[in-house]
Amino acid sequence: MDSNDILTAEETAELLKVSVGWIHAKTRARSRNPLPCFRPGKYLRFSREEVLAWLRSTSNIKKGRKQ
Repeated sequence: MDSNDILTAEETAELLKVSVGWIHAKTRARSRNPLPCFRPGKYLRFSREEVLAWLRSTSNIKKGRKQ
């Protein structure tokens, strides 16, 4: 994995065009279909590949059934 593939919460928010608060909310355990992340210490980090795969999977869910 290239270091460019690891994103901060801010970079992930920019990639998905959402707020940083939304990113934090989607990483909580109680969130339905949480955004995949890892936590080195107190920081949130994201794999670009996993975030894009998560986005594709949530898009498929919405197309397949009402939410």
